[in-house]
Amino acid sequence: MQVTCNECQKSINIPEDKLPKDQAFSITCPGCKNKIKVDQHLKTPNSPPPSVPQQEEALDTVGMVMNQEEFEDDDELVIYDENDQLALILDDTNQSAWTQALENRDFKIQYAKSPEHAVHKMKFTHFHFVALHENFGDKDLGNNPVYKTLIQMPMVTRRNIFVALMGSKFKTLNNMQAFQKSVNVVINEKDLDKMEDVLKKSVSENEIFYKVFKETLHSMGKA
Repeated sequence: MQVTCNECQKSINIPEDKLPKDQAFSITCPGCKNKIKVDQHLKTPNSPPPSVPQQEEALDTVGMVMNQEEFEDDDELVIYDENDQLALILDDTNQSAWTQALENRDFKIQYAKSPEHAVHKMKFTHFHFVALHENFGDKDLGNNPVYKTLIQMPMVTRRNIFVALMGSKFKTLNNMQAFQKSVNVVINEKDLDKMEDVLKKSVSENEIFYKVFKETLHSMGKA
């Protein structure tokens, strides 16, 4: 879809598969940095505008109520290159350490203001890496909407997301704890200074495992 900036008249091409279904969004013009609201994809000839719930609320997949306007100004559609690796950091306390470690691995970084905001982002963006603190949003893990969303994902989707879980009681790189929590790696907060080495080891092992897994599926004619 072509969008024209109303300030500098620059034409911007947005791939159809990047358009959030049934929802307006904003982008920043790469030329003049003007903020552009995009809703053309919601308008079709002879059709009424999309209905809006009376209280401007939407029910998300894990049963929590979110105000769509709460995130409107923050959630701009960012157009990434096809090979970009995207990471979502959900750990306010250790955010800078995560950011440094992941940027050193060439990840593009996003953050969220709350668990509900994170789930909202995950609906419209495929993240390759999620860094989650066990108490993100002042919620324990069992009641955290992000964690519930991740563990309820179909495996065909979940296997393409590397989930790192940070907490005070985990033993770093303990495979049994990671398995019990349905994540790829657990990291103790005391090992923050070793994060880059931990990620290098755990991400590499995960890539090797799924490389073999996908090759096996292919050889069986299932991929």
